[in-house]
Amino acid sequence: MKIPKTAKADLALIFVTIIWGSTFAIVKKALAQVSPILFITLRLWIATALTVALMPGALRNMSLDTFRRGSILASLLLGGFIFQTVGLRVTTASKSAFITSLSVLLVPILGFVLFGHRPRRQTIAGVALATVGLGLLTLETLELKFGRGDTLTFLCAVVFALHILFIGRYSPISDFRQLVILQMAVSAVVGSLAMPMLETPFLVPDVPFTLYLFITGVLATAFGFYVQNRAQQFTTANRTALIFSLEPLFAALFSYLLLGQTLSPKQWLGGGLVIAGILISEIRRD
Repeated sequence: MKIPKTAKADLALIFVTIIWGSTFAIVKKALAQVSPILFITLRLWIATALTVALMPGALRNMSLDTFRRGSILASLLLGGFIFQTVGLRVTTASKSAFITSLSVLLVPILGFVLFGHRPRRQTIAGVALATVGLGLLTLETLELKFGRGDTLTFLCAVVFALHILFIGRYSPISDFRQLVILQMAVSAVVGSLAMPMLETPFLVPDVPFTLYLFITGVLATAFGFYVQNRAQQFTTANRTALIFSLEPLFAALFSYLLLGQTLSPKQWLGGGLVIAGILISEIRRD
């Protein structure tokens, strides 16, 4: 039986979400040894080198329009990384996970406002259910007071929602390989130039840190965004956002399996609601 391209795209995005969920603890450990923007920039340079090496000649005959699109995506990617990482230093991990995951709610809203994309009723129901599930899964209490870190993290959610939307808009009309390389390279260059103005860089490297950097640079960044840009040629931005809402669930599961951190009944219920939201969005799919 031939698997439809849309199903392959969704499965690929789920696999990437598993990787991103598993690396959350790694990033937390790495930030004890390196300043945030330096860490982001290092992983982007690794991803740049890898994508250029594995896709030789991909940038040949690149149009000015493609360069512009890739630069827009790079700006959104770097902005999301910076808001998320800096915000994480002054807010709790649980609140950061929930607020970042609000991109699942923001994608259909921004898609309608910016591009007139009307979400299906099933999508709206799925997003609402997934958002409630994310709250149960990630928030320690139902009280959500917004501080500086939370505001930065919400800006991260907005920027990542725009990133998903614009990938969905640009990937079908561009060479996705060029978009991937441009996102990595332009983000790395801009991050390097902006770093001295945004932080005082520090780095205390050791063998574990080298492994953290390799995993995040190769798997979470180069491979992850290669798959996202390719997969979004065959699936919608709303579907992508819903699949990415699984990230806190996978992060919690890996914490349970690898670190022995138990999940409360409320968290299991939240994870179930996230999955239910995704399944509901599949009903009578376009």
